[in-house]
Amino acid sequence: MRNLLELINKHNHLILFILLEIFALFLIFQNSQFHKAAFLNSTNTISANSFTLVSNISEYFSLKKSNELLLIENAKLKSLISHQNQNNLKSLDPFQHISATIINNSVAKSNNYLTLDKGRLDGIEKGMGVVSSRGVIGIIKETSKHFSTVLSILHSQSKISVSIKKNNHFGSLQWDGKSYKNARIYDIPSHVNLKIGDTITTSGFSYIFPSNINVGIICKIDTENDDKFHKIKITFLEDLKQLKYVNVCESLKKNEKINLEKNTYE
Repeated sequence: MRNLLELINKHNHLILFILLEIFALFLIFQNSQFHKAAFLNSTNTISANSFTLVSNISEYFSLKKSNELLLIENAKLKSLISHQNQNNLKSLDPFQHISATIINNSVAKSNNYLTLDKGRLDGIEKGMGVVSSRGVIGIIKETSKHFSTVLSILHSQSKISVSIKKNNHFGSLQWDGKSYKNARIYDIPSHVNLKIGDTITTSGFSYIFPSNINVGIICKIDTENDDKFHKIKITFLEDLKQLKYVNVCESLKKNEKINLEKNTYE
């Protein structure tokens, strides 16, 4: 209390000046409609800006939850559409989709992997396919209770069955270890008519990926006259360096297909 009194006594002139200024402003706003309106408008503007700032901050922190809900709904819709399209020749095999977020990713190594925030407790198992809204991403390599790793399409051991969308000729896609934006297509016979810009999709021959998922477009053809197969370079439709959200897909008829083919080829 003593310190407070000493402070007031030391700065009594300044305090008196501030009080007089406040009183003068009060008289101005009280007796002048113009200044009163200006003051109220300024106050309303400050309040509105404050409320907007608080709202924006609140919305920002709720984005993660909103994104998760949208991903879940998107996965449910994909599963539903897959079931409804069983009578469509392009989608004979229904797939279940599980949404996930990428929490670790690499694109610059010779063998690249991703890590997802979903694991066995979410229904993810080894060997499931991983796709995005714009292409194929990879195959589940290992799982724990809450996480899973993905063998990326940018991996030397990755080999995916694909086809030319316009004519259904199939081949295999492999990364050549160079740019994360490109890959090579093999085993397409040289007599097949190809053009720059042709779309490459999944063939649907394996139980890992649904058919007709866009993978990339042809950007270069180096086939010579005496080559038996085309030398094709494609550009991925998905930017794997900026990728954040994916769907893990599982064929609901894979066991039936595996058992049938196993018995057939024995």
